Amino acid sequence: MNTADEKIVIFGFGAQGRVQAQNLQESGLDVTVSLRPESPRIEEVRKLKLTCRTDLKKAASEASICAIMLPDSQQAEFYSQILQENLRPGAAILFAHGLAVHYGMIAPRNDIDVILVAPLAHGIAVREEFLAGSGVPCAVAVAQDFTGRAFDRALFYGKGISKDGPFIKSTFREEVETDLFAEQVILCGGLPELIRASFETLVSNGYNPEIAYQSSLRELHPILSLMEKHGIEGMRRRISDTARFGAVTRGKRIVDSKTRVEMNNLLSEIKSGKFIEELKKETASGFSQTESLLADDASSEFEKVHRKFVEGKLR
Repeated sequence: MNTADEKIVIFGFGAQGRVQAQNLQESGLDVTVSLRPESPRIEEVRKLKLTCRTDLKKAASEASICAIMLPDSQQAEFYSQILQENLRPGAAILFAHGLAVHYGMIAPRNDIDVILVAPLAHGIAVREEFLAGSGVPCAVAVAQDFTGRAFDRALFYGKGISKDGPFIKSTFREEVETDLFAEQVILCGGLPELIRASFETLVSNGYNPEIAYQSSLRELHPILSLMEKHGIEGMRRRISDTARFGAVTRGKRIVDSKTRVEMNNLLSEIKSGKFIEELKKETASGFSQTESLLADDASSEFEKVHRKFVEGKLR
């Protein structure tokens, strides 16, 4: 089969599934979305004029590329119940995040390709950049090459969702471990905690919570934009003399040697599988610890101030 003849079925319609299905269709590829009959997103799929099928096993049996866009916690069961017995020999299963394969939650049959196309951006950016005529960087990897053309199939799919990428050759291990590390240390873990600590430090020292909120969060976006465009050094060249001097002389007092030790500890937990074992237990509990900690977040003064801004009670 030539890559141009690939029949792609996307399972799942979340942040990545939705935009990837749209981009693939608008790239002229043969793409179908397959959801369970009771899924509340079926109507959403149809409104976007995408083909939707509700017989998961039949959709899997007819696909040449099965793109798994389900949450990590659902992928192993989905593979065993739907894909294991229904994939045709020579088909490919494609992941946007390789966690289930890397940590052995899925043991793929040996007569299929196992590939990864991981956009290094949120789904919103994948769609926006596509519509703008460009693409986002994607990590591309092969875990199993039964057909001898697994990497070409991954690139074919990648160009369908992200035009010219760029596409960075990687491995499942590298994509998973760097992604988890970045989520925990900066994107979703470290940076939010730094913002909250900044806010709480100012408030506990008697400063107006609304001013503390602005200083700790609302002024962050333009700085991130400068860093993305010009790098860290370039950003610092473009801020005031006072801000620049404070940054280069004080920043390393916040992220010091102890912080770097803890970063390495977190990375070790990811590499050893300790984090995944904790995640499995948390999943089995229905994410009870996660929900409890989120409830604590929701009741914090930071979130109360945030809601005032969102609801327009502060101008």
